[in-house]
Amino acid sequence: MSILGLDIGTTGVKAVAFQEDGRLLASAYREYHLKSPLEGHLELDPREVLEAVRQVVGSVSQSTRQDPIRCAATSTLGEAAVPVDERNRPVANAIVGFDARGQEEMALFKEKIGNEEVFAITGHGINSYHTLFKVMWRRRRQPEVFRAAKRFLCFGDFVIASLGLPPRIDYSMAARTLAFDIHQKRWSRKILDAAGLEEVFAPPIAPGEAVGKVGSNDFGLPAGCVVAGGLHDQPAGILGAGIQPGESMLATGTVVCLGVRLAEEPARSGSMVANNLCYYPTFGDYPTVGDHPTVGDYRDAGPSSGSPGKDPWISIAWNFTGGSLLKWFRDQFAVAERAEAERRGVDPYEVICGQLPPQPTRLLVLPHFTTTGTPYLDPQALGAILGLRLTTTRQEIAKAILEGVAYEILLNAELLAEAGAPIQRYKAIGGAAKSPVWMQIYANILNRPVVQLEVTEGAAWGAALLGARGAGIFQSAGEVEAMVRQSIKEGKVFTPESKQAEPYRQRFKIYREVYPATRDLSHRMFVLQ
Repeated sequence: MSILGLDIGTTGVKAVAFQEDGRLLASAYREYHLKSPLEGHLELDPREVLEAVRQVVGSVSQSTRQDPIRCAATSTLGEAAVPVDERNRPVANAIVGFDARGQEEMALFKEKIGNEEVFAITGHGINSYHTLFKVMWRRRRQPEVFRAAKRFLCFGDFVIASLGLPPRIDYSMAARTLAFDIHQKRWSRKILDAAGLEEVFAPPIAPGEAVGKVGSNDFGLPAGCVVAGGLHDQPAGILGAGIQPGESMLATGTVVCLGVRLAEEPARSGSMVANNLCYYPTFGDYPTVGDHPTVGDYRDAGPSSGSPGKDPWISIAWNFTGGSLLKWFRDQFAVAERAEAERRGVDPYEVICGQLPPQPTRLLVLPHFTTTGTPYLDPQALGAILGLRLTTTRQEIAKAILEGVAYEILLNAELLAEAGAPIQRYKAIGGAAKSPVWMQIYANILNRPVVQLEVTEGAAWGAALLGARGAGIFQSAGEVEAMVRQSIKEGKVFTPESKQAEPYRQRFKIYREVYPATRDLSHRMFVLQ
């Protein structure tokens, strides 16, 4: 029997079926598009997402008829939540995390509870991208939607409910709402009271815990397929890539993200709070209460695999404009490259990356074209390209985009090191991991080895393993991690090129000053928009 990982992202969904040993059997991908009804508003149509899910799951199920799908779980974009009625039908679009709404609600929330106290409960500092503030915004600005909504489901829970099962949210996704007590593993009454909300989210369960078996469905899943609690997409990638302390997942999709496993609960939380870093639960052997824990039932975090007596924790740092920035270049400027790619029957990105200049560029790109990620979490930041001349070529701009994303990652890597999680080695997953050009740029700028994993679908593999845990194929988190170690095959290792690493080091010194120097100007320009 095959196992299915469903990776639901910001701009598309991928379903991947694996053998239990990690061999990829079939995959399918469908894009969907962010909606922007007003400037600064970014939404996903849940019906469009659900239809894409049906298409990819149906396609993969058709391809694996000889090896039917036994179990499934999701890897899901963070924060975005679908308001649904009593039958779990959408009553409005989902607001994504980097949507600009929620600023006023966040300010009101801060008057009732401080940032450090919130961090102590949730493992996250206060920022408007969290689901909590989008729900508060809807209560204040869209009361008709808020009244119609029985609950707010993140996309993993929404898919579970659409399969006819009771919606359940896993611990890692619950943590991204800012309403979840990561130590008690239940919704925080203190946080919800400060927000003036009741329990508006699904009951939480452990990642890899079985939710139930599907019956007849229009997704193409065989009846009896076990669905289990999934993970936020970044910890799913950390699991699937076999990340150990001292290593980092380097995931480049729409968002570019570093993901690290922590050897223990952070002792230097002050540094994490100051730089908007976070930590939260990932996959482990958690005790449960009955078949399905309900809100407030969880009492004791208990032991987890790998570290007896300790919960398993991860931390992430990210930039919201990752691969989407190269997609912007492709769509707006790469007409010739797209035409050549069509003639050759190859991906346009292959053509774009094949024409980049060999040396570091003289440009600096500030990759804040949607908003920032860590450490600034500034929803009013704007992107910038510095150093343009009349002699600047499109190819230089394309390479500078890849460099700018890498500079932002280096900035975050230094802050993770300050917080007690130094990175000595990177494992690349996501679509960009297939590009040797981009991986070499990463290695040169990060000045660390970057390993190209032969299977780049780390998040989908991590999700599939969670489904297998829920189905009883694996009996413990330790067995799952042993399978990951067995299945991971490392490909090419990109090492820093000394002749390029030093020029990049000098440019990075300037890059670090760009955001502080342009922040006020960007904020004034943002208001004009």
